[in-house]
Amino acid sequence: MTLFNKALVIYKPVDICLDLANNASTTLRTSGIEVNTLTVDDISISRSIIRDKLLNTDLVVCVGGDGTFMRSAKVFTSSLILPYPCGRRNVYYERSLPDIRETIKQVLKGDFHIEFIPLYQVCYESTCTFFVNDAVVISTDLGKASKYFIKLQSHLTNDIVVFEGDGFILSSTHGSSGHNLSAKGPLVLPVLEAITLTMLNPMQVGATSIVIPAPFSIEAWSKNRTQLYIDGDFYATIKENSVIKVEHGLNYAKVIRFNPARNTWRSVLEPRKCIFW
Repeated sequence: MTLFNKALVIYKPVDICLDLANNASTTLRTSGIEVNTLTVDDISISRSIIRDKLLNTDLVVCVGGDGTFMRSAKVFTSSLILPYPCGRRNVYYERSLPDIRETIKQVLKGDFHIEFIPLYQVCYESTCTFFVNDAVVISTDLGKASKYFIKLQSHLTNDIVVFEGDGFILSSTHGSSGHNLSAKGPLVLPVLEAITLTMLNPMQVGATSIVIPAPFSIEAWSKNRTQLYIDGDFYATIKENSVIKVEHGLNYAKVIRFNPARNTWRSVLEPRKCIFW
């Protein structure tokens, strides 16, 4: 009896990642598994079509960086995902994995455990999507400060935060090492399911980030027109006084891991070393 019958290999469209993807596909086919191969751009362009076509995929092998992983995780929410690093930023990937062929053989033997990474839902008007790292709202006019209202509800708080600035970031604990950290927000270890609110260039002196533990419900709006970015990709232009909603939900990316613990600090901070030319 095999653990997997159908697999999908998703790769970043560069030569080195293509070679790794070909090795992964060959290893899977040799083991009698039906394999499809796509670039990460394919799933970004036609997400709903791809999801319907490959709905019953048991295993998704992601060959790329964090962007490849996040786009794959939001589409294939019912599949097991094996991330294999081949990109500039690899926070979601394990370090020092063996050759991809050996890694896949280990997976086929069932020698792994599963990490559940929360997918948070963000809705605007009649459409909703997930984010893995963050949802970022920024003013369309960065020449002047805008006024923002953020209603926070959880079992610990029921408050409204009001501030003036350039925008704000709502980041997951896994995503706290991204845009949030660059904006001087806290690095929150991903043992906690929570959202971190980090204000961008607030006019209010002493304004600091706020960590909201799950389960939570967040509503946010601005007196000015803003733009919403999901995991670094533009999502929508938000009208004045229109509400976006963010909720914890019950959706998780199911990620294959081999080591019970990872050096989160090293994987986050090492790629951020200053480079002097």
